[in-house]
Amino acid sequence: MTRTAKVAVVGSGLAGLTAAYLLVSHSDDDIEFDVHLFEKSATIGMDSSSVSIGNADQEWRIDVPMRSFQGGYYPRLIALYTKLGIAFRQADFSYSFSLFSQSDKNQPLRTTMIYNGASGRDGVGMPAWMQDLHLYRKGYRAVTRVFALGLFILSTVQLLVCYTRLIFFALPVMRPKRHDSMNFQEWAADTVPRNFIARFCGFDATWKSFTRDVLIPLFSAVCTAPDEAVNAHPAEDFLDYIWLTFGTHHYVVDKGVRDAVSRLTLNVKHIHLSSRLVGVHADPSNPRLASIECSTKTGTSTHHGFHHIVFATQANRVGPLLSSYASSLPHKSHTRHAVMAQLNCLDEFHYIRTIVINHTDTSSVLLPPDPRDRRDLNLVTASLSARDAAPWSPHRVSPSYTMTTQILVPPRGLQDALAVPVFQTTNPFVPVHEDCIVSVATLERAVLTMNAKDALRGLYRETRRAWWQCAAEAESTLGELQGAGRRESDTRPGVWLCGSYAHVGIPLLEGCVVSARNVYWGICESEGIRPGSASSF
Repeated sequence: MTRTAKVAVVGSGLAGLTAAYLLVSHSDDDIEFDVHLFEKSATIGMDSSSVSIGNADQEWRIDVPMRSFQGGYYPRLIALYTKLGIAFRQADFSYSFSLFSQSDKNQPLRTTMIYNGASGRDGVGMPAWMQDLHLYRKGYRAVTRVFALGLFILSTVQLLVCYTRLIFFALPVMRPKRHDSMNFQEWAADTVPRNFIARFCGFDATWKSFTRDVLIPLFSAVCTAPDEAVNAHPAEDFLDYIWLTFGTHHYVVDKGVRDAVSRLTLNVKHIHLSSRLVGVHADPSNPRLASIECSTKTGTSTHHGFHHIVFATQANRVGPLLSSYASSLPHKSHTRHAVMAQLNCLDEFHYIRTIVINHTDTSSVLLPPDPRDRRDLNLVTASLSARDAAPWSPHRVSPSYTMTTQILVPPRGLQDALAVPVFQTTNPFVPVHEDCIVSVATLERAVLTMNAKDALRGLYRETRRAWWQCAAEAESTLGELQGAGRRESDTRPGVWLCGSYAHVGIPLLEGCVVSARNVYWGICESEGIRPGSASSF
């Protein structure tokens, strides 16, 4: 007879949806997974912060946050989307880098670099202020134009040399072993050239400027984190990202993440929305099972009989739930000891606040003031003097973040209907005009430290890596803390952890997919069955 294993999946971000999809898609005559998906919001979490613009005839769904992904760093995500039939298209973003300063009230933003996209094939562009230098010296226009061109060529050559050097450092076979134990700040200081020729030519200062003015803003935007978090981030993960995305394309889902949500939840029968977990306890009727207590709109409800609980939410949200579960177990039980070990591991993962605002504000403090400098993604960093400024608005973050404004492109049918352009600004440190705000979302984002990377070994374990591969390319399995002892004995409920933080590398969508797949494999192993074909991506 087919037996049933009841599984609770807590959280409906991409990690939770992937875990639920794999479990309900499992085809086996011996076992059937009865999956219950719990979400605290009124809508599925992966799409809960998105916003719709338009009318009944044509709706424009804007994903919040931006859900782009790049070929080399997201192989499992791309394989999953392909398997599900989710259409995505190439979108090679261009970038502008600007510096915000309060010293110039008339023009607080000055564009410092323009990257024209196409994976570098379109090169870099000349900022508008360089193009217009001749306007300020009318009697010497020819000389000024030659000077501006020479300045641009020099800066481009410096950028090319620095980028070539960066790619060399990112090569897995060229990395010294000590880089595995360095954070980004230590790595940046360690790689400054110190030979006589480099110092004589000023290349040591050029490299410091490159890491400070290009790499830190770039990874601040990728990680949606302040520069202090970027400096504390393990350098190895950034090098992996640089190496794997070299020469690859960006992609976006054609129909937005709602398409992914609908396909991943198609066969999930039990979806509990507006159900915030307030406690996890040993099932009073059977110590091999667990119970979940939820707070809903109508009161508190309890769900019994779970063989497995998959926590697919932020690590800092899991801790209180695991604490309540541990307190319900016998003091000297093996399960309690295993759960406490999970708690100690999760304490090393930290989160920061991220703000995403969709708006129609064309202010010169959000975008480069000259349209010639504007690109798909416009990155703005604050000068040191501007970082001491007082807050201007409640919808803002510290000026130590890099503010990124994306110029959104509406569907063809709405391009003429919209009276004003729409933008999405992530982590604004200047105010967005209140009358222009379409939506505001406050999110939490995992940030890594060296301690968190060490703790990750309890959740994730590398199994095989070729000599030419980096850590993000290695094959992996679950760490020893996963399952809370379930893989050794079926006399206790399985407690599993997945999410962007539970996989090697920068906490991004790829980590959600891979960690969820590994958890599914771990559940199958603990039940004595083989994983189904749905996980072959």
